[in-house]
Amino acid sequence: MRGDNLRFLAGMLFVLFLTFSTVSAQEYSIDISGLNSEEYNIGEEIVFKVILLDEGVPISQQVYYKISDALGKKEIVGKANSNEDVSIKVEEDFLSGLWTIVANYSDSKVERTFLVGEKSEVQFIIENDKLIIRNTGNVRYVKTIQIMIGDKTNTYAQNIKAGDEKILKLISADGIYNIEVTDGTTTIKRENVQLFGTGNVVGAIDRDLVGYTGFAGVSDPANEDSQPISLSKLPLSLVFVLVVGILTVLVFVERRLAKKKKA
Repeated sequence: MRGDNLRFLAGMLFVLFLTFSTVSAQEYSIDISGLNSEEYNIGEEIVFKVILLDEGVPISQQVYYKISDALGKKEIVGKANSNEDVSIKVEEDFLSGLWTIVANYSDSKVERTFLVGEKSEVQFIIENDKLIIRNTGNVRYVKTIQIMIGDKTNTYAQNIKAGDEKILKLISADGIYNIEVTDGTTTIKRENVQLFGTGNVVGAIDRDLVGYTGFAGVSDPANEDSQPISLSKLPLSLVFVLVVGILTVLVFVERRLAKKKKA
């Protein structure tokens, strides 16, 4: 009789263990709905729902989500109630391209993607003799700009990452000038700007480029092949090879002269 009771208790414990294991391993049905198939533009709202079902029945629970761009440069982490709308505004710093939403509850997780459209936008600022080119869009700024100082015009190709800026120093003979900067879409004009003398040179210097201005007798990196070679600009490894080569030639000449003397 006692053995039967033990077997009955063991059976009950086994059933309870299976029930507990089944409940613990229960996975919920989770999904994300409401995302547009078309791309979102700056200023628009991304509205979505995290759908959570328990045995096919919608339930209201707190779920967590993470929104990030393909490069992982920006992340938005939040929480919301399942089966309710979540709204996220596409801000100016949202990079264009593919983005991902990951939502999870308990051990269940879902991942969906959407697109953010390109917005090419730039801001020109003239402060004293400086021109600031600020990329306020969400895509690389690669337009060519024109800078007019007095009656002289020069063009400059740009390559500025989204959110970055470049500073150019405006130069001309000492005097006061009217200045206009344009890329064909965005234009800025300033009158009576004081610039300081650089002989007959008129234009702009990129302050971020070391050893190049495009003016003042410094070489243009676009035409480096036509410039005189300077040892100070050669890589250290190439200078070392040149020195070893010269020493080898000197040793060879010295040995030849020594053999001639013995003869």
